[in-house]
Amino acid sequence: MMLCVLVCASLLGLVQTKPPGLDRHSLKLQQRLDPEVHMNVSEIIRRWGYPAEEHQVLTEDGYILTVNRIPHGLKNTAQVRWTCPRPAVFLQHGLLAAGSNWITNLPNCSLGYVLGRRRLRRVAGKHPDQVDFWRFSHDEMALKDLPAVIDHILKTTEQEQIFYIGHSQGTTIAFMAFSTLPELASKIKLFIGLAPVATVAFTSSPMTKLSILPEFAIWGLPPQSYMIEWFAENICGKHMGSELCVNIFSSSAASPRRTLTWFTRTPVYTTHCPAGTSVQNLTPLEPGKMMAFDFGRERET
Repeated sequence: MMLCVLVCASLLGLVQTKPPGLDRHSLKLQQRLDPEVHMNVSEIIRRWGYPAEEHQVLTEDGYILTVNRIPHGLKNTAQVRWTCPRPAVFLQHGLLAAGSNWITNLPNCSLGYVLGRRRLRRVAGKHPDQVDFWRFSHDEMALKDLPAVIDHILKTTEQEQIFYIGHSQGTTIAFMAFSTLPELASKIKLFIGLAPVATVAFTSSPMTKLSILPEFAIWGLPPQSYMIEWFAENICGKHMGSELCVNIFSSSAASPRRTLTWFTRTPVYTTHCPAGTSVQNLTPLEPGKMMAFDFGRERET
């Protein structure tokens, strides 16, 4: 049952065209929803009075990663920030999540320092409509994305080391990167793993079944679409619908339902998660052990 729900949600994300008579303007004018439903990361941060920056980081294989940053707190000025710089903290989200997940709760319940985002833009003529765009997995995230982002953070903050906090797959790629690249590990002052993952062999989450999607010629799960915005507003934004959305979130993550208690925030959660990723990034879920992506005999040379 839950697999059916997840596949349907994935297909909603694949629908990039707007439903008849639906646009962002009309969505915003309809019901009295939390305004963060229609905000991006920087807009949410600024809404609460914090400064926000967006940085573009280019990886060696041509992907453009967006990194969001909160440079200082509410009571700090830029002058104080430079005379007494604070340690930089990099937060890396998990599978099918996004950097916005660190700030979709209220400010007193959110971790928001430096927010990493998955590779969903690419140069060199690649486009999300092309299969080649989606040919990346946790290997590239660990060995190409993390080095590029961490070096960019060190350069921007003029620091020698940073703190790294990963959640779920954010810990997996850190385990891979820091054990494979000791020079990268030396740039990390402290690594904190939230819900660390080295294997999914014992997980009960139905998300592990998404590795079957290539059998349906689905190679990528795009980020949020108009259809998901409509679902968030017209289903999750309703009193009865919010109960359904909370149950879907809890079941898909195999987490206790009591962990989602803010029903009024459910539409905000829905428009920011699930986020996009490649199906190739999902296939390592199937073996039940940590291993590099297996390209098969076609790539063996």
